[in-house]
Amino acid sequence: MPKAIKKRPAKQNISHGELSSYEHLKHYLDKNKKRSQLIMGTVVGLIIIASLIVIYRSYSQDQASALSYRAYNAYYGQSSSEDSEKRLKASLAGFQRSYNEGKSPISLLYTAAVLIELGNTDEAEKTLIQFNNTCQTCDELLPISYYKLFELYKGKGASDKALQTIQKLYSLKSPIFKDLALFEWASVLSASGKADEAKGKMAELEKGFPMSPFVMKKPDGAALDNATKG
Repeated sequence: MPKAIKKRPAKQNISHGELSSYEHLKHYLDKNKKRSQLIMGTVVGLIIIASLIVIYRSYSQDQASALSYRAYNAYYGQSSSEDSEKRLKASLAGFQRSYNEGKSPISLLYTAAVLIELGNTDEAEKTLIQFNNTCQTCDELLPISYYKLFELYKGKGASDKALQTIQKLYSLKSPIFKDLALFEWASVLSASGKADEAKGKMAELEKGFPMSPFVMKKPDGAALDNATKG
């Protein structure tokens, strides 16, 4: 009697209880269709937002450059004394708009410079302080800002603030104005009647910067002159 032929079970590509990664994903998406649509919508939305930000920043930089260019022209433009104030005000508006568009440090520094020329020293002081606080990595511009702020305080007769500012200028890592800072430091000390300290700063200047033109000058103030004569 012939033996019954046993049928071999068909081979399954996937063992019982296991699903491929694709089937897992398909099963999850089918089961969570609303959530999946929400996730995909969020991802697409984020991509669109990121693209818009890039486009906006590019546009803003172009706008800032154009505004700065017009402001420079107004600031350095040739004009008669009668319309000088008008020119400066136009320049100020341009630099302020340029900074608002692109947060350019040079526009902020020029804003302070124009405010000084317009005689608005209080606003110029605030602008320079803002620059010093927000542009700490601008090694080439930061010394200029500190020196302008020093001149403002010196002009107002605020010797304590002037001294603090020139000390901060000297402590910057940038080599710009190092010798000038020591000379002005000595000048403030001399004007305050601190002749010995002023002489010490001049000695430091001569030792550290022997080729500086300020070595041959004397700090402002009679106190140092009298001490030298003595």
